Amino acid sequence: MILRLTDMPDRPAALDALAAIFFASALRQRFADDAERAAFLDTWTGWYVREAPGDVLLWVDPDGRIAGYLTGCRDSAGAAALFDTILGYGVFADRFARFPAHLHVNVRPDRRDAGIGARLIEAFARHCGTGLHIVTGAGARNAGFYRRNGFTEEETRGPLHFMGRDA
Repeated sequence: MILRLTDMPDRPAALDALAAIFFASALRQRFADDAERAAFLDTWTGWYVREAPGDVLLWVDPDGRIAGYLTGCRDSAGAAALFDTILGYGVFADRFARFPAHLHVNVRPDRRDAGIGARLIEAFARHCGTGLHIVTGAGARNAGFYRRNGFTEEETRGPLHFMGRDA
């Protein structure tokens, strides 16, 4: 079942689950201390949780455990604060008119390959009703997943790779 963060009865527990999935999925695993670890999480999820919690979708298994999440923004051009927070956010700003919404998806390792990520993307696409995009690393292994989910417009600029999907 997909729920918005704003609909979660226990938001702190939902955010703890989101953080656990985030760190289980992150390439970076070592931090100098808890403050650095918290800052890393905040860089990649903080704006979405604070500014667009209705665009944060959670996959909740029948047992009540959160198995995956999508953080998104329906208006990338209008989210100027992200330009200062996420390194490289504005590199593809010229593509935002056609693909205004962006997203990030992560699923618990033990629940991957169950279609959860694809269902989260489809729910977000219906919610937005516009073109979507993601930015990942050039040569990143997640590109195949996004291609299978309709992200067929691609462009690489330096170390970053843009993938867009029409509405």
